[in-house]
Amino acid sequence: MSSHLPINSTQLERAAVLAGARISDLSVITREIWNAESCPAELLPWLAWAWSVDAWQNDWSERQKRDTIKQAIAVQRVKGTIGAVRQALAALGVPARVQEWFNQSPVGTPYTFRLLLEIDQQPLTQSGISKILEVVEITKNLRSHLETVLQSVTSRTAINTAVAASLGNDLNITYDAPRYSSGSPALDLLTDAAEHGMTSTVAAIDSLNTLLHSRLTSSYW
Repeated sequence: MSSHLPINSTQLERAAVLAGARISDLSVITREIWNAESCPAELLPWLAWAWSVDAWQNDWSERQKRDTIKQAIAVQRVKGTIGAVRQALAALGVPARVQEWFNQSPVGTPYTFRLLLEIDQQPLTQSGISKILEVVEITKNLRSHLETVLQSVTSRTAINTAVAASLGNDLNITYDAPRYSSGSPALDLLTDAAEHGMTSTVAAIDSLNTLLHSRLTSSYW
């Protein structure tokens, strides 16, 4: 390594030259670092500082951090307006509406506003609301004061319907059901009637009765 230091340079100066020489060995792509999507996660706080992000929480998700950085310039351009509050909260994934005092019914206290949070599925925790209030306080204008925070939670579900179908015969034995001479119900006749119809079963019994009587009569004579 060549050095342009004079021969009477101090040890500290020579050490500084050595440290600076090793910096050039690091593989750093500046374009990626300055991009909110491609910047390494561990460097996002520094990128947020460079883009003048006012509200920052280390426990935000990586997606929230990247989206906040991406919205930083747009928020700074309209800082102090309702639009800035909406954009800053949208970067955190919190849909919000700001209702100023003159848009309320009845009209509210002058120079106050309400924050309407539209939460999906699950309400915010106290910690989550505190972070939102910090973002609002930084991005709103100085003369306006937050009066109320209202949450509306939307729950989505689906209706499940189940249908069960079966084939079979219902067999009801009543007191006046046909019985054999032993007193037991004629279940075979009832089953046959259920399967083939009462008319068919009665016709079969009549035919059997005629056949038996004719044979018995001829045998008797």
